[in-house]
Amino acid sequence: MHRYLRLVGLILLLLSVAALGSIGEGKSAVAQRNGANIPHGSLASFRWVSLPEFGGKEAIIYRSPDGTRVAAAFHESGAETFTYPFDEFLVVTSGSVTIKVHGGPTFSVGKGEVAYIPEGTTVDFQFSDDFSDVTSLVSNHEVKWR
Repeated sequence: MHRYLRLVGLILLLLSVAALGSIGEGKSAVAQRNGANIPHGSLASFRWVSLPEFGGKEAIIYRSPDGTRVAAAFHESGAETFTYPFDEFLVVTSGSVTIKVHGGPTFSVGKGEVAYIPEGTTVDFQFSDDFSDVTSLVSNHEVKWR
């Protein structure tokens, strides 16, 4: 139940970020509420770093103090195989991705659509050149992808 409540909170955070619309210029900020940091702002205002293994870049919007919850945004392209060391809930903000689940279905997710991929799942990604998303990454251990 506790993991479910954490996931619902991160989903709400992601939907708020997705509602920002296009990735434009602006300032990010961290507001305080009851001692909690609440990051907010345009996606372009967060610190973007190279993500060469997925042909793009990433911005960490929030990481919990224990590292088990991460909200992030990604620009990715090309093809990649990945085994999930965490659960991921993603909202596509531009482009599309085709996901082939090892031992399961193949499907595409486009702008405005969502997907939930559980920990332990191995997938082959084929990203469009203009793919981007906002995502929630959750696990019972520290979330790492490098």
